[in-house]
Amino acid sequence: MFRKKLVLMLLVVFTVASILSGCGGSKDNGAEGSGSSSPSGGEESKAAQSAEPVELSVFSWMFEGADSPDSVIYKKLQEKLNVRLKPVTASWNDWEEKLNVMIASGEMPDVFVSYGIDRPVQYRQWIKEGMVLPISDYADSYPNIRDSLANFEMLAKTTGGKHYALPIYNESGSGKDAVSGHNILIRKDWLDMLGLSVPTTIDEFYSVAKAFTENDPDGNGKKDTYGYTSSSGGVWWQYPIFNAFDTSTERWEKKDGQWMPEVISEETKEAVTFLHQMYNEKMLDPEFMLNTDDKKIEKFVTGKVGMIIHNANATFYNDIYNKFNQAKPEADPKSIFTWVGTLKGKTGIQRMDGFNNFWCETSINAGISEEKRQKALELLDFLLSDEGQDLMLNGVEGVHYKKDGDTVVSLMTDEEKTKDKGFSLKALVSWNTDYLPDTTPNKAEIVALSKSTGDYAVSNPLAYLNIDEDALDPSIPNQLTDFVNEEIVKLIANSKDVAADFDKFKEAWLSKGGAKVIEETNKQATTEGR
Repeated sequence: MFRKKLVLMLLVVFTVASILSGCGGSKDNGAEGSGSSSPSGGEESKAAQSAEPVELSVFSWMFEGADSPDSVIYKKLQEKLNVRLKPVTASWNDWEEKLNVMIASGEMPDVFVSYGIDRPVQYRQWIKEGMVLPISDYADSYPNIRDSLANFEMLAKTTGGKHYALPIYNESGSGKDAVSGHNILIRKDWLDMLGLSVPTTIDEFYSVAKAFTENDPDGNGKKDTYGYTSSSGGVWWQYPIFNAFDTSTERWEKKDGQWMPEVISEETKEAVTFLHQMYNEKMLDPEFMLNTDDKKIEKFVTGKVGMIIHNANATFYNDIYNKFNQAKPEADPKSIFTWVGTLKGKTGIQRMDGFNNFWCETSINAGISEEKRQKALELLDFLLSDEGQDLMLNGVEGVHYKKDGDTVVSLMTDEEKTKDKGFSLKALVSWNTDYLPDTTPNKAEIVALSKSTGDYAVSNPLAYLNIDEDALDPSIPNQLTDFVNEEIVKLIANSKDVAADFDKFKEAWLSKGGAKVIEETNKQATTEGR
């Protein structure tokens, strides 16, 4: 569920950033420490300048037309790197299948985007068979690649201490280990109606939800509102509430030198008790596990619920903004809704489980010639540099934009700019989800919205732990996840004694393979130095 949300978010954000990026102010979005030029950025020999461009096949679902004759971006890259890109592409619906077919038939592209470590069995098989280049072996000669990989040392621990792919940053240059794409949105007009402030703690969250349920916040004289709701996808959408109790239903914590699953912790028992109380007191929408995302938003906009957990980026914020604008054209949407951010727990801790600051990875075919390998590494290194990022975000000065002081002013309409398919090549190294042109509607609000959770995002300490399937049947963790989703919902909605029922849930989790998962997790965590 988490990754599905991420896929949608990044596809939409990438489209917006690609179309609009040349219209706004200039911004340095190179990877942290990426001010160095790539090796190809210095003085080239006359021989290199006169040589025929080296052709590289490059695969992604968004590279269609990347080498079209009218692509100014492509021509600039060819001048800079003496490389001719041969794009290989597919639709979003079948790109992964097409890539696998090419690889199986011995036609692996020279450079390609894949899910990488998010498909661990397949990815590790590529490594085992020597199909993908150990990029980190060459990183010392490519400073921008080196600095980028340094942000993802945890990934190398899962593959024998080496990087066989370049993680594609979500927030390029942010230096963050983790990012968050979600927030709790709240009806500001209801707060104003009841004389309340935006909640900052989990206790205040409870009090506001209670007031939204019992005190007629819409002023219609009826008790027909709920304080809070979420949407389907297991109990995953409840993670900001669990985080306020410094726990989760998915992650692990180290206690007394041993890694233990948070889902069976006392803190999780407290979080479940909290949600159970909200449900019993009718503050939590009884359809919280049945709502689609669209239904959740509809309830928020039409005044059925006062708070929702949802995606929080430019596209989703402006979508809800526009829905309020249509529903209440007489009012400023900013006076109708705002956001909560990261709640403080009872101990004062602010935690927001984030996802690792990358999505998908770029690999290099280990079987290509030395000349092609060098050009592939030069390409990635250049795209990570300040100069490369500026080219990918703003285009070519005098063609796509002009400078007015320090401000970048677009010379093209959005429609004209999308015709230069070369901008899509940025997706080899970065999504730049933190880049918003000045023309983005409600930019200031969106930046503040993102920071209110993003600044507290923490990565999963055991992400991608490489437990051999011979040691632990992969079906066991999957079965336990299904069990958790089913039983936690029962505890929230049906339990008569949460404490006793939670203890039974814990015993069942351990007996269904959880004890074995704990054993093998600790063995592998020790091996990987976690």
